[in-house]
Amino acid sequence: MTGRRGLGVLAWLLAAAGLGMAVWMARSWPWWSAVWVWLSRWWMVPISVLLLVAAAVLGVLRSRHPVSPPRPIAEPGTEVMPALTPRAILLGALVLLGLGVTAAVLLLVNFSGTEPRDRLDAIRTAATLLVGTGGGAALLLAARRQRAAELSLAVQHKAAADTAHDAAARRITELYLKAVEQLGSDKAAVRHGGLYALERVAQDNPDQRQTVINVICAYLRSPYTPPSERPAASRTGLSAATRRSSESDRVAARTTAVRHIGLRPPTPTVASEQLRQEREVRLTAQRILTAHLCLGPDSTTGQPSNSRYWAEDYDLDLTGATLIDFHAAGLMVRQATFTEVHFSGDARFSGAAFTGDARFSRATFTGRAWFSGATFTRRAWFDDATFTSRAWFSRATFTGDARFNTATFTGDAWFNTAMFTGAALFDGARFADTWFSRATFTGSARFSSATFTRHAWFNDATFTGRAWFSGATFTGGARFKRATFTGGAWFDEATFTGDAWFVEATFASSVVMAGAEAASTQSSVWPTGWTVDDHHQGHAVPRDAPDMLRLVPVPAVLVGPEPSNGCGSDRGGSRPK
Repeated sequence: MTGRRGLGVLAWLLAAAGLGMAVWMARSWPWWSAVWVWLSRWWMVPISVLLLVAAAVLGVLRSRHPVSPPRPIAEPGTEVMPALTPRAILLGALVLLGLGVTAAVLLLVNFSGTEPRDRLDAIRTAATLLVGTGGGAALLLAARRQRAAELSLAVQHKAAADTAHDAAARRITELYLKAVEQLGSDKAAVRHGGLYALERVAQDNPDQRQTVINVICAYLRSPYTPPSERPAASRTGLSAATRRSSESDRVAARTTAVRHIGLRPPTPTVASEQLRQEREVRLTAQRILTAHLCLGPDSTTGQPSNSRYWAEDYDLDLTGATLIDFHAAGLMVRQATFTEVHFSGDARFSGAAFTGDARFSRATFTGRAWFSGATFTRRAWFDDATFTSRAWFSRATFTGDARFNTATFTGDAWFNTAMFTGAALFDGARFADTWFSRATFTGSARFSSATFTRHAWFNDATFTGRAWFSGATFTGGARFKRATFTGGAWFDEATFTGDAWFVEATFASSVVMAGAEAASTQSSVWPTGWTVDDHHQGHAVPRDAPDMLRLVPVPAVLVGPEPSNGCGSDRGGSRPK
């Protein structure tokens, strides 16, 4: 490419030299003086024509040849200046010499017939042009030398920056490896130090925070069994009945226990002590995670009150971990995986925000579970989760699908004023006392085959989509007072053992209760168009539930004379025969 460019420049120089010679030869023609006068006045016209012709020629040449791909932009400090080859130096010297000679010849020719003083001025001017041309060449070389020095300095700076970066990366790697090695120690104090070293690495290097989070999560995922907390009295070997007996009986029992202890080898306590130490290490790991991933806004100012909060979105993977009193109120994470996690003690996720998927499938909450005001931006999985104590989901927002299929709520469950924008799936779930009062179901709400062992409150709930309660079992009271069903509502094959209240419930579409059964109670209020079959007309009652009645559509009341036998219609309307 460089050779072609040099040949092109040489061709232009030869063309310019030929044009100059033609002009010099034409000066002897008789009409040259007129042409010269015209050129001296209208010199812009031929120059414009030459420029237009040159542009047209270049356009034709570029249309015939494909455009070369653009050069990649070099990073700062990596630019390479092309070297000056002998051919380029010779070509540049010829160009400068040709320009100087051409200017000198034109001046000498134009002033050859004038006075000696004018010719001397012309010679002096020509010499000045030659010297100026050489000076321009010198300035060009100096600029090139300055550019080369700047590039060399940039390369040095980049090399120094790369060296510093490599040193920092090497230092981070050493700290990281040392911290990970400390986590594998059999001493609890060393493991504590490893966790704090990882926290320091993440605090000083934001690009390493996700890696540190992954390491801490991996440590918490390791198998662990919490130590059993036995009362001090039980460690004496005395039963509860013996402790309630007389003093002499207690002395005899204690003597027997001591005798048995002397016959048996001593019970090792090292294992339980190690478990307690490991518990403290795991609590430290949990506190490190929650200290940097929980926003904790101030209730008065609304500004983050946690100065150690890491603002970026991070992922948590604690699959199968054992978490002890996990307090993560205000947790702000992207992907959160708590699948098969065993929450020992309370679990607090109040005000948490999950911008990605949140997975709590098959998780076990042995203590109280707080999800009040939590926000689930995408899907939330609680399938097969077990809540052995109270669970709060009040004011929670589920933007994506909320899956609670076959979940078990042994304690009370609060979903008051919860917002379900996506589908709410509670198929096969098992509830104790449950509150869905003022909850909003924008998508489908599925409670098929769900079991409510105690009372279920759906007062003032709003079902914008379809609501399925097919096969659901309401052992206690079922309250749907002032509930609004915009879509269809299905209660077919449902069982109402306690009272069912649909007082002021609104059904904009059809409500299906075919095959549903209810206890023979007078306090239930059913949806408009449905009633219990008090006389079992045409409907068999299951033998295992003789007190249960079938729900049937309200029969039409025939207009006519009163029956001769004096039997009036029941409160649901008599069934025509």
